[in-house]
Amino acid sequence: MRPAPGPSADATIATDFASLTAAAATTRGTLQPLEHALDALAARRRAEAGDLGFSRARDSLGSHREALARFAVFAALVPSWHDLGHEAGLLLATVKPDDVDALAAAVGGTAGHDVGTALAAYRQAVGVLAAAAAPLRERLAAARDRDRLAGEARGGQDDPRYRQLVAQYGETLADASVYVPSAPPELHRPRTAPAEKVFDVALLWDEAEDEWFRLPGDVPVEEIFRDVFIAAGKRPTPGQLKYLAGIHPQITARRATVDALAAWLRAAATGEGPAAQAFAAAPDAASMRAALDEPWRLRARYVYDAAYRQSTLAAVDQVRKALVGQGAAGTAALRSLDALLDRHALTLESQWAVAVPPAVGTVRVTAWFRDDPKTRFVSTWRFDKEQVRIEIDQGRANGVRRGNMVETEGSIPGRNCVATDRRSFAPNGTLTFSASYRCIRDDGRIEVNDRIGAGTWEVVPAAASPDGKPPVESKSEPRREPARRPR
Repeated sequence: MRPAPGPSADATIATDFASLTAAAATTRGTLQPLEHALDALAARRRAEAGDLGFSRARDSLGSHREALARFAVFAALVPSWHDLGHEAGLLLATVKPDDVDALAAAVGGTAGHDVGTALAAYRQAVGVLAAAAAPLRERLAAARDRDRLAGEARGGQDDPRYRQLVAQYGETLADASVYVPSAPPELHRPRTAPAEKVFDVALLWDEAEDEWFRLPGDVPVEEIFRDVFIAAGKRPTPGQLKYLAGIHPQITARRATVDALAAWLRAAATGEGPAAQAFAAAPDAASMRAALDEPWRLRARYVYDAAYRQSTLAAVDQVRKALVGQGAAGTAALRSLDALLDRHALTLESQWAVAVPPAVGTVRVTAWFRDDPKTRFVSTWRFDKEQVRIEIDQGRANGVRRGNMVETEGSIPGRNCVATDRRSFAPNGTLTFSASYRCIRDDGRIEVNDRIGAGTWEVVPAAASPDGKPPVESKSEPRREPARRPR
């Protein structure tokens, strides 16, 4: 009688992931009592002696908390362990026994029974977590190698996906590396880093279209996949991942923006003074506090959920309005918030309400160069919040507005030239500008001419327009970040 077959490799890995997930939940459960005990210890020592001496070691627990919470939510969302491998690796790289040992050494032996007990429990849980991961690492590596994408010369099989890769991108790329699945499993990366940068790619397989997408190797597609999944609650498609990988600089800018906003709001929520009072007075203060407690979820939703991004900015605007209402007392905090918004190219509705020139409307501009003040140029500027359209003679240009500053770029009619312009509008109806003209001459030479100037501006009444035509209706759209120049 033949013995019954053992569990498949995939089933064994699924069991290992279940053990890892359970160990992570236990670790997360022991972290909260430790943080409470450390908070109490910090309060006592501040009252007695001032400097704690363990702030840096204690800060590592913040990254532990975020990694454990995000892993728990993501593990509950994904339908299979195949989607979870990358996040498991990040969890284990973040929640390290060495961090807990460093914290124990920094606390010292006089911390008290509560801290000592909580530290021991957390250290034990982190050790169990690391032990649960040990067999999983080897089995995951074996599974990825089993499902590798490679030609016969590199130990691969006659895989239709490999043939499609050759058909799309040629044998040179296909044979440059052995590609192994990541998470999601339709994403493949080189098993070892290629020597040449041109071959450092991520390959994304679209099963529905039988097509490969070639993505830059330095784009963190795994993290995009995870965060979109968390933000939307459903698995992103390969087409969505391809699009998002293509706008990775914009994604990076949004992440930087929400992290900066969260840092300012967190300081306001936990501090004292005008900013704290403005935060507490905001109608959405409770929901903002809840969002700040889960920075990983706040980040994912702000970056990938447009409606949530707008609601977050509206909540920030509530705080800003409260600061404005404080008058002189809130000036410093208001200046700090406005400077942050300016650095990240954001304009809130309360800022548009007092914008100069108006947020939406038509303006007649008369300008001249500083070295030729007698020659005047008249143009029409149509403002729709960040978006600006400029008409002068037979030429047109588009601009992006930040506060009272507009940056434009456009061609010059009848000349092989491109003009860029940076113009600052003052509340008193004057303006200053700097312009650069880049022209290609008939002989192929490129000439660059930089000039500065000044001018005046006035709002065109809604009943008329500079060219005598009916005014252009400008419908206000929901607030969005500028399409250009993300920071």
